[in-house]
Amino acid sequence: AEIVEDVLDATSLPLIIWGSGEDEKDNEVFTRVSPVAAGENCLLGTITEDNYRTLSALSQADGHKIVAESPVDINIAKQVNTLALDVGFDLENLVIFPDSPALGYGIEYVYSIMERTRLAGLKGDRLMAQPILANIGGEVWGTKEAKISEAEMPGWG
Repeated sequence: AEIVEDVLDATSLPLIIWGSGEDEKDNEVFTRVSPVAAGENCLLGTITEDNYRTLSALSQADGHKIVAESPVDINIAKQVNTLALDVGFDLENLVIFPDSPALGYGIEYVYSIMERTRLAGLKGDRLMAQPILANIGGEVWGTKEAKISEAEMPGWG
């Protein structure tokens, strides 16, 4: 919470404040972080099918947006959005995050799901009409190509 406060003091821009992915820890941390950033219109994340109540309530109370995480699956994305809506969270304040942890799905598959999500939103599906966040960079660093040394594969640079 202190770090978030320091960063907010150093900039006039809203922040994306990303959790650890561990539900218990995230609920504890965001309970302290969200009020410190109240009114700053931050993007907090992520909520999932299993862990959406605390962050949805905090974001609503403190004037933030949330990131709704789901695997690359339109039906689960809709479910997470529905759960947020059911606890009173406004879909206008939600960003869809189709987690693509292993681009082993294939970049074309991941992109096609994102494209289908966007098209559904444009055709009037209000559960799919939110912006989409693609956090691909974090996943790329997990690939062997990002970790292998230049000595092992000098041609890769």
